[in-house]
Amino acid sequence: MQIEEFIEALGNEREFQLQVSGHEYIEPRQARHLPLDIDDRIRASLGDRGIHDFYRHQAEAIQGIRDGRHVLLMTPTASGKSLVYNIPVLESVLADGLTNALYLYPLKGLEQDQLRNLSELAASLGLQNTGQVYDGDTPPAQRKKIREALPNVVFTNPDMLHLGLLPFHRKWGDFFRNLRFVVIDEIHSYRGVFGSHVSQVLGRLRRLCDYYGSSPRFIAASATIANPEALAEGLTGLPFSVIQESGAPSSGRHFFFVNPIESPYTVATRLFVRCMQSGIRTILFTKARKITELIYSWALDYVPDLADKISPYRAGFLPQERREIEARLFSGELLGVISTSALELGVDIGGLDCCILCGYPGSVSSTWQRAGRVGRQGRESLVVLVAIEDALDHYFVRHPAAFFKKNHEAAVVDPGNSNILKQHLVCAAAELPLRRDDGVYAFDTVEPLINELTDAKALLKGKRAEVWSPANRRPHRDVSIRAIGERFSLVNESGKTIGELSGSRVYREAFPGAIYLHRGRQYQVAELDLLRRKAVCRQTRADYYTQPLSADSTEIIGEKEQRDFGPVRFSWGRLRITQRVTGYDKKRTFDRKKISTHSLDLPEHIFETEGVWTVISRRTEEEIGNRGFDLGGTIHAVEHAAIACMPLFSLCDRGDIGGLSHTQFPAFGLPAIFIYDGHEGGVGLARRALDIVPEWIGTTLNILRDCPCEGGCPSCVQDPHCGNRNEPLDKKGAMFLLGTWLG
Repeated sequence: MQIEEFIEALGNEREFQLQVSGHEYIEPRQARHLPLDIDDRIRASLGDRGIHDFYRHQAEAIQGIRDGRHVLLMTPTASGKSLVYNIPVLESVLADGLTNALYLYPLKGLEQDQLRNLSELAASLGLQNTGQVYDGDTPPAQRKKIREALPNVVFTNPDMLHLGLLPFHRKWGDFFRNLRFVVIDEIHSYRGVFGSHVSQVLGRLRRLCDYYGSSPRFIAASATIANPEALAEGLTGLPFSVIQESGAPSSGRHFFFVNPIESPYTVATRLFVRCMQSGIRTILFTKARKITELIYSWALDYVPDLADKISPYRAGFLPQERREIEARLFSGELLGVISTSALELGVDIGGLDCCILCGYPGSVSSTWQRAGRVGRQGRESLVVLVAIEDALDHYFVRHPAAFFKKNHEAAVVDPGNSNILKQHLVCAAAELPLRRDDGVYAFDTVEPLINELTDAKALLKGKRAEVWSPANRRPHRDVSIRAIGERFSLVNESGKTIGELSGSRVYREAFPGAIYLHRGRQYQVAELDLLRRKAVCRQTRADYYTQPLSADSTEIIGEKEQRDFGPVRFSWGRLRITQRVTGYDKKRTFDRKKISTHSLDLPEHIFETEGVWTVISRRTEEEIGNRGFDLGGTIHAVEHAAIACMPLFSLCDRGDIGGLSHTQFPAFGLPAIFIYDGHEGGVGLARRALDIVPEWIGTTLNILRDCPCEGGCPSCVQDPHCGNRNEPLDKKGAMFLLGTWLG
């Protein structure tokens, strides 16, 4: 069945139409080309693959790279971004066989896909050993061969760059000496804590390039975000030329918004099965590993005869399993796949027809990235967003037009995060001793941190000169670039490690008695050993989940900035957060009913971060009471709803942000609301909030007004992670307070 016929059939189904809240058709767009002079051998090879012309953005970017600029290309999925860096690299290799390039990808799966593209093109040019993957899946014997017979291009990820290349740079001397290009693909993925770590890893890379006398050009590729230039410069410390007007063609696309009248997972599964039965090649994205597995199981129950045509795909699968699924998708052997965000990024999986989003992905950027997986071969495509119980989902199904008008979010990264910077200063010192005249680190900025590290004996100062070396020769393994703070191991009863958590999360997710999900299995935490930094777990099968209860507090360390918006003032600065998990509830999985409550005696977790806060005036406090609203419930509901709205403006997850509300904050003697970065040191999210207060507060109010519930629900003011059982909450009071702020 053609996609147009399938959409017409859906339109004739009363049940489906009752749930559709919006339908948008995105018109197809013609290709726009520009002439480009390239090596005749490369032109002939591309011609054999059907590529005779270059899109406008490709030609502009390639010329910019040739001119010696650092270039960032921000165009949609399937717009030919890989050619933009492969062509200059291959031109350079043809001119000088010693040329080296480093290709960085956020996920291991992307490396294999891109290696295949480059290798096929290079082989047609008569080039040998052009590229090799060097990452955590590369066997030790193969790693040794790669170092001894260097390829022109090394494909890797920031984790291996941090752990396997930079610490052993002397074994890679020739590679760094001849490094001409550094490619950073999917650069929008490097945000928050991960992005702040990657900025330090790239700074260490540039430091070694200076040492070996190379000055590579940086080439970055990104999905559409609000601040591409600021992100690229924040990550690398270099100026970029940004090219963001795509010349690639696009086919027509139907976009449906569905507000389900039953379980969203049931609706998504049925639609997925309908697509399979109609021969519509489909990808269904979920927001959790568990849901991926459940929908796969339900789909098999509906259509057992299609078992060999459907597959799940998520993190936790072995590399060979992921490669097999990708190959079966690309070949057309699979009709459908159910995936977490693991297939959002640029693995080439061929032409699909339909994308079902079971839950809003959390950002406009991610939504378009996932939608870009379909309609890749000039065919019309279908995208369906099925709303789950979440504030942002219901905001967009009630205002579908707002989705298409909304700007893309900003990707926030904080290269100056002191906690992260200190960890990488020690790593940098292990690679090359730190000196006052260091070419990458501004000494006036890092000197206080170096002094702290010296006092803590993490760095050792030279006896005759101001040179600093590490106390530990290999500090790199103590630094996890995807987290902040101490790492805790989760081990099973035999002592085998099954996972890791950062110290900031272990108290909330791995307390004694907690049910912890890992690779589709349930574990119950038997013991949390704080001295040895491990949680001992035993595998179990439970029909309930656990939700922590907490008693948190806030202390203002220092105010850095404040802004007035009408009658309300917002401040931004440093906060000290004290979190203490006091117990947990057991809740039945199928209906979320509380089974029992259990007390815990755990130590406090204290960390410093950045946050925004506002103080409720005495007059407003009195007005809240006079109107019969509950003060604590009012500010608690505002806190929850404002946190839920933050991902509309920054590329982040709801879990990246924390909040507290006080009916009488000690420092002011007045009610106050705090919203802060949920990671130690801060990652720039709260600072971003200060720049968009009117839009942020206005959207929060709209979400509350539009939700038809009376007292508050998961689609507006309830937070599934609330440590106070979502008590008290006063939705109407929150609407009054937000309306007062907006005048």
